[in-house]
Amino acid sequence: LAIVLDSVVAWHCSVSSGINAEYGGVHWVDVTVQTRMMGARSAKVYKLNEQVALESGAEFISEFFLYSVGAGLLLWEYVRSSNKDEAKELARKQELEGLRSDIDQLKKSAFDSEFVVEHQAAEIRGLERQIGQLHTQLEQLRSKG
Repeated sequence: LAIVLDSVVAWHCSVSSGINAEYGGVHWVDVTVQTRMMGARSAKVYKLNEQVALESGAEFISEFFLYSVGAGLLLWEYVRSSNKDEAKELARKQELEGLRSDIDQLKKSAFDSEFVVEHQAAEIRGLERQIGQLHTQLEQLRSKG
């Protein structure tokens, strides 16, 4: 139990000293930017006491975490939406390509049908000539006989 308590205390101390060190830099940047925005060239940045630094650092880390999660969710949604749009576009292109293929097949089929119709029309004309010749021969036979 003592070992566990020692490790928890050591972890807490290392985390709090890390937060103090980290937030000290954030505090310096914050104060420097604010003073320059107000028109001052330089200002002395005082160190925060440990309790204020620890509270401000914890607040900074929690806000950073929440904003990071929010930004991550926005990025995830953007990527998901982009993938969905790409899938729709791919499906649309495939459908368009299928329609073009169908149109080409119909054109070929229409051309083939036109050729068949012309061929059959020629055969019909030939058969009509044969019928005409047979009628002529029949009339000749009737007139002889």
